[in-house]
Amino acid sequence: MLKRAFFLFFVFSLLLSAQAAAQDKDLVINAENLAFDRENNVVEAAGSVEVIYRDVTIRGDYIVYNTRQDKAWADNGFILAYGDISIEGETLEYEIKEKQGKATDVRFAYKGIELSGQRISLSEDKFVLNNASFTTCDLKGSHYRVTAAEITFYPTYGWLVAYWGYFWLGPLPVVPMPTYIYDMLAAEKDRKNIPPFPEIGSNDEDGFYVNERLAWHVRRELSGSYSLTYADKKGLGGGIDADYIVNDASRGNARVHGNGKDGMWGGITHHLFFGREISGEDDRVFAFFALPRFRQYELQTDLSYRERINYQRVSYYPNLTLRSRKVRVLRPELKYEAEAAAGMVREEGNVELGRGSGRLALYWEFPEIAIGRAIPSLTSDGRFYSNGRRWGTVTGGIDLRKAFAENLTFGVGYLHYFMNRGSSPFNYEMYRFSAADRVTSDLFFIHGETGIGLHTSHFVDSGLAEDMDYTLFFRMHCYNLQVTYRSLRHEFALGFSLQEVE
Repeated sequence: MLKRAFFLFFVFSLLLSAQAAAQDKDLVINAENLAFDRENNVVEAAGSVEVIYRDVTIRGDYIVYNTRQDKAWADNGFILAYGDISIEGETLEYEIKEKQGKATDVRFAYKGIELSGQRISLSEDKFVLNNASFTTCDLKGSHYRVTAAEITFYPTYGWLVAYWGYFWLGPLPVVPMPTYIYDMLAAEKDRKNIPPFPEIGSNDEDGFYVNERLAWHVRRELSGSYSLTYADKKGLGGGIDADYIVNDASRGNARVHGNGKDGMWGGITHHLFFGREISGEDDRVFAFFALPRFRQYELQTDLSYRERINYQRVSYYPNLTLRSRKVRVLRPELKYEAEAAAGMVREEGNVELGRGSGRLALYWEFPEIAIGRAIPSLTSDGRFYSNGRRWGTVTGGIDLRKAFAENLTFGVGYLHYFMNRGSSPFNYEMYRFSAADRVTSDLFFIHGETGIGLHTSHFVDSGLAEDMDYTLFFRMHCYNLQVTYRSLRHEFALGFSLQEVE
């Protein structure tokens, strides 16, 4: 140890005498053997080598470092670590200050996702892997994986795009995918990743249908999906969606769809976020990721043509909605959310009117007690139409939820109408509406890899059911199968999704 310490001191004395090294005191090189070529500003390190520059660390058996170029080479295995990410590979060429370079035969894992590639191009904002694969399955013989000619991974956003790949179930390549996009933070953004298999279902309007969606990608700020559909009662159809990002506070979606019977429909929805930042409900820490930054206020602008809402064709041109997220007011237990909207609305086969609305909801979040957690609420909702009609409601309710175990959750709720005056001239707003008090319940039970969900809503005055929805959930460790049947609406859906990372 004394000999090694003396040698390190001698080498760093030489390094500090060089102009390039003298300008940077954040660089540290540890190794069993060190040799310094002052003329070429090169350090050769062998045996348990460790190159450290601020938050970046490179480890390996043999590393060459150029102090003038701030560049490291490793050709006998390496580990590159910074932030909460650690990349292992065979060879590395890396500019340590710029955090960019290239490597071969790499593999790394981060927050539940595992990636590997024959080659990788590294930069601070994105990694590009060639002849690559990824999976969120943590088994040695993973249940599924995606292989691709190229995978672009955006570590800051936990977002990756795979090009010209296959989706594998076990040893079998079952679905070819020209492009596949996986967002590791989809749940935090209240979104779902595109499933690799078609969506299958049925309802009274479409009959039996199959919808296959595939992703497309230009860059992180512009991507989307295109779809091919078949429905018994509508025939063949398809469409394209585009998600765009202007900046962290401005993003949106544009879409166009159609089929032989219904014709064309589509629209643009733009979200503008402003106000102070609101912390989310999830306390998980992602040191490397930029979590979605929720602002208190959101302005949503909808410009749409014949889009389907509650089985009606509705057009907005446009509709503006200003909303405030649920935030505390007066007391920590008391929260409110508010919304105001105005726009022109046309319902096909019905009326075309201007509409304004306002909504205010108050919630009191009691601490959890033995019987569960109760949240009473009070909501006022008023809507005004250009033909002189008005519709106003004031409701109060209470929801009680109890987790009896990790695999059993039960909830019950009661909704009371204090006031209901007028009605909407639009059929889609009055779809299945009743001002009667109602009792709701939901149950979710999972045993092993199988779950059962039940949601019911009954009118108090008549005892008749408003909704009865059943869900079967099959967790295949790394991916999920879900079957949903909404019995009173005659809606059936079969879905496949990848297990979300945690």
